[in-house]
Amino acid sequence: MNFLLPILLGCIVCVITQFTEEPEKIKRENFEDENSLSDFGLLLVNIVTKLYAGHCYALITDPIYKAVLTKQLFLDIEDTPRYVLEISEDEDTLNPSARLDCMLKEIHKVGCGVYVILLANGIQMERLLRYGDKTRVLNTRAKFIILHDYRLFAPDLHYLWKRIVNVVFVRELTSTKSGRRNHQDKTHHYELATVPFPFPLKGIFVAKRLDFWYKGKFRYSQKLFYDKTTNLDGQIMKVVVLEHTPAIFHNLVDDASNSNQNFYGLEIELLKAIAMGLNFGMEFYETDDAATEKWGTISDNDNATGLIGEMVESRADFALADLHYTEHNLKTMDLSIPYNTECLTFLTPEALSDNSWTTLILPFTPGMWAGVLISLFSIGSVFYGLSEDEIDMNKLKMLKMVPFKRQALAWKVPYPKRDIFDTLSGCIIYTFSMLLLVSLPRLPNGWPLRLLTGWYWIYCVLVIVAYRASLTAILANPVPRLTIDKLKDLAESPIICGAWGDQNKQFFQTAQDKASMMIGAKLEHTPDPDSAVERVIEGNFAYYDNVYMLKQLRATRQSEKARQTLHIMEECAVHMPISIGLEKNSPLKPKVDMFVRSLVETGLTKKWLADAIEKFQSNVELPPQEATMDLKKLTAAFIALAVGYGLSLFAFGIEKLYWRCVVERDPTYDKFIVGRFYGNVVQSDNGGSF
Repeated sequence: MNFLLPILLGCIVCVITQFTEEPEKIKRENFEDENSLSDFGLLLVNIVTKLYAGHCYALITDPIYKAVLTKQLFLDIEDTPRYVLEISEDEDTLNPSARLDCMLKEIHKVGCGVYVILLANGIQMERLLRYGDKTRVLNTRAKFIILHDYRLFAPDLHYLWKRIVNVVFVRELTSTKSGRRNHQDKTHHYELATVPFPFPLKGIFVAKRLDFWYKGKFRYSQKLFYDKTTNLDGQIMKVVVLEHTPAIFHNLVDDASNSNQNFYGLEIELLKAIAMGLNFGMEFYETDDAATEKWGTISDNDNATGLIGEMVESRADFALADLHYTEHNLKTMDLSIPYNTECLTFLTPEALSDNSWTTLILPFTPGMWAGVLISLFSIGSVFYGLSEDEIDMNKLKMLKMVPFKRQALAWKVPYPKRDIFDTLSGCIIYTFSMLLLVSLPRLPNGWPLRLLTGWYWIYCVLVIVAYRASLTAILANPVPRLTIDKLKDLAESPIICGAWGDQNKQFFQTAQDKASMMIGAKLEHTPDPDSAVERVIEGNFAYYDNVYMLKQLRATRQSEKARQTLHIMEECAVHMPISIGLEKNSPLKPKVDMFVRSLVETGLTKKWLADAIEKFQSNVELPPQEATMDLKKLTAAFIALAVGYGLSLFAFGIEKLYWRCVVERDPTYDKFIVGRFYGNVVQSDNGGSF
């Protein structure tokens, strides 16, 4: 038993020694890690301080790499604002917390030019990049410094490196002297690599090596960040197209050997000029469901169809489809600066107005007619009143010429009426005849009547000349057309409206004016423009699109009924900016915007637009009608003649009835001596007896 005691004590000492040496080992490894992070921090200072950060730096780390944000780093970048964001190790960066999401949005809002993302967990980093690309909370065109991790280069993440091209991957290369792992001889090498843009990623991601860093120095001292979009070195870009006037047209002859020759139009020429400037090739294609889905839609489960589906799945680099610069399109792709502004309006039905029966009253407005009729009836009374005053003055003169005793008897004697305006009926008849430019039989006797007659003749001449001129213009002009040219008129009409896509319906429903909201309430999704035009011809539908497309739809209809029925509304619902579509977060957008701006300023876009619409622009409006007279235009004259015949026959019937019922039944009437009866009547009217 005594010999076992030393052995037992030795075991206890070994166990104690082991437990006491383990903390020392852990401490030494931590110390070595700190030395590694210290070297990495020095590398980070050398890289970051040489970069232009724009408005700020964004430093995103986790608790492990927080130590690399040294005091020296902040001293070197103290002149530039910086955001320091620490992400916990258990943070789900694809579904971030409200704090993390708010910070990322604030960084993007400020516009930081450099992102330093140091996350030890590669899965956490790739989920952060996916979230930033999907929601655009990361500025993918900024400069990125990211830790190298093989999990970032999986095939399903290759689309990220088509968008984030200004990136430097930092990877540590550990080497030992004499091939032995001696902690004291351990040195730290770092490899700096980037994305091989513009060359496409095919299957395996092979990074482009930039430089090495060792003991505080770069081996090649190459420029880490440079503009990779200046020259794309002949890279073939996928371009999805959708035929729509005036952006894209499809050749009738389908040449399968060269699909690029099957399309032409304004946007084709625009993209060709951009391709020449950036040195890239193009491969045009249409989606399989282009005929039915057109621009496409996105369902609730994020399944996209049509052209939008190509952009969502990142299968196309450009999209040419007369794209509107709207929030709806910006959710799925990038849009260049607008190269044109199109008038979006409605194709509405119109009709010829048959107003030939109202030709005689059309020269004057109702107010003008009211003034003419009032003056016509009132002026006769004025003439009669002045004539009565003149008669009274003549009687007064006669009284002065007779003895005083016989003046009372003379006053009762009727004064003989010798002037043309002595009777009310004569005043009305002569004023009517003067308005028809019929001359008076003689001038009135009194000077008041003569002065009034002269000024009334001037009034009649002016009215008649104006009426004749207006009537001549109405008879010479074509038949007026009944059209809808205002949104308000279209909203109040029973005509149903149609347009493609729910985004157009949402545009009208969310408008501020009442007319647009009323149109949005009755707007239907119309996938086929040809069937929509047929409904417009029937007179109960209005189709919404850009004015160039509507002109083409009208010009391609050969029937005379269609050409007389289709009308393009003059008022624009909106002047919509039009852009070229690019892949979401595309690095080419700044260069494309620069070329588009240059092409617009030089006027080439206007020239290409004129070429695109030349075929149907001259055949849009109906040819002007000749100023010819026909019986239809004189309908009102025949109506007036018929009314005159009718009134004359009616007056003739009244006279015959009066003769039968009154004259022939009078006791003094003798059909053989008619003059006696009329002589008695005249004598009775003059104050005598029968």
